[in-house]
Amino acid sequence: DLGVPVFYSGPIDRLFGYRYGELPWRSLAFEQETLKMVDFQGTSVVNYTEADVPYTRIHEFKHYHPEDKAVMSCCKTIIMREYPRTWKSGDEPYYPVNNHESQALLEKYRAEATKIDGLVVGGRLGEYRYYDMDQSIGKALELSAVHFGQ
Repeated sequence: DLGVPVFYSGPIDRLFGYRYGELPWRSLAFEQETLKMVDFQGTSVVNYTEADVPYTRIHEFKHYHPEDKAVMSCCKTIIMREYPRTWKSGDEPYYPVNNHESQALLEKYRAEATKIDGLVVGGRLGEYRYYDMDQSIGKALELSAVHFGQ
């Protein structure tokens, strides 16, 4: 018994020393480029789903702050392309690979976690689940209400 709730939001397989093996993930590679133009795509993020496009998303950072007139009118812009990458041990885990094998492995780790009184495993990595940021915040608020009555 830990005495107080302990919240863990890292990879659940790492928490248990990978005793049943590593959960598989998808990863990303990033490529940043500075362009000599005022605007590249007119918005902060564009997703690309076409099979013949090697990247999945382009960010144009200046559009995150359209209120900053100096940034918006600057003669340069910075973009970042996201490329899907096969995950290997040591890479940053971004997206869980949901299949029968990974779910069976996850259930073993969840069973281990339930044996530790006071341990609360959560978040994208802990739950081995994809969440958008709004969902992540919502889940954190739910956990807070359950464990702290707020």
